[in-house]
Formats: sequence, structure tokens, C-alpha cells
Amino acid sequence: MTANSLLCRIGLHRWGKKRGYDQYSSNVIEWEQRCERCGKRKRWVEAKRDRRR
Repeated sequence: MTANSLLCRIGLHRWGKKRGYDQYSSNVIEWEQRCERCGKRKRWVEAKRDRRR
């Protein structure tokens, strides 16, 4: 077992750049990040900010 895989196994991932998917007609943005060592993906959804302000 290498040191990198050991770190990921205990939950210390090295998350890469945040990438978002924004559908024009939707009110949410889907975000995704990948661990640079093991390839695990983390996904979440956020509401778009109100642009009328």
C-alpha cells in the first residue's frame, strides 16, 4: 500500500478543480470534484444566486 492510497483510505483526499454544470433553464448548478490520487468523485447541487439584485 502506497502512502497516497493510505491517505485516501483515511479520508484525506486531494480534491482537484471544482467543475460545474449549469443548464440555462434550471435554478440549480451541479458541481463535481475528483480526487487527484484515487479518482473518487464528490458531487453536490447548489441553488443559483438571484441575479435581480
